Amino acid sequence: MRYAIKPLPFTPSKLSGLSEKLLASHYENNYGGAIRRLNAIRGELARLDPAAAPIYAWNGLKLEELIAANSAVLHEIYFDSLGPAADPPADLAAAIARDFGGFAAWRDEFMAMGRALGGGSGWVVLAWSAREERFVNQRASDHTQFLAEGRPILALDMYEHAYHMDYGARTPAYVEAFMRNIDWTKVAQRWRAPAGRAAGVASPKIPVIAPEAFLERFATADGAIILDVRRPPAFTAGADMLRGAVWRNPERLMHYKGRLRPNPQKRKEPEP
Repeated sequence: MRYAIKPLPFTPSKLSGLSEKLLASHYENNYGGAIRRLNAIRGELARLDPAAAPIYAWNGLKLEELIAANSAVLHEIYFDSLGPAADPPADLAAAIARDFGGFAAWRDEFMAMGRALGGGSGWVVLAWSAREERFVNQRASDHTQFLAEGRPILALDMYEHAYHMDYGARTPAYVEAFMRNIDWTKVAQRWRAPAGRAAGVASPKIPVIAPEAFLERFATADGAIILDVRRPPAFTAGADMLRGAVWRNPERLMHYKGRLRPNPQKRKEPEP
């Protein structure tokens, strides 16, 4: 099964303290890279002969598969947690306060764990423990080391790629910016969701098609127009683009309504 890169669930320019350039690089290179790496690893595993492949091949690829899959999941939770700042819903705030001796106490601990990872690498994760029936804060290293039966609902990326472009070594300032941009509505939705749908690298209900198959099926259709609607920083940073596609700023799509024509076979530079 191939996994698809999920679109950003927020408008980067509307966040406070996290630049569009930083968010685009993080999304395209680190989250997108995890998805591409996971698909490549799954392809390699599919080609292994269980009877003939050496043990080290299985061991190495399965470890890399776990790292890539968890990186994808945690990055999706990270990006899905960002958006318009708002107070957490009352039931979620009460549950967190119950388990940490107060909501402010949870916030202080979560931020302290983030600051402690400054200059290092890893994640800070707020997770629901089904075994203990309570919330816990966890430190996750290498995208793999966190509570096996836990369900993450909020993830703070403390790898340098998540903040260095904006903040350099000032990790406390980055942690503060992240906390200002938490969309608690979505965090609460993950908490309330059935355990099997809490988080994942792809939904089985979302159709996925490889670029080559898409081009073969649609690119030759009369009047077909392939639009690349990545936001400007992501488009500028990206090196790949479907053959025959044309770029249009997603925030101005209605401006182009009725004016689109079949595309020239070349990459179009960003428009203002």
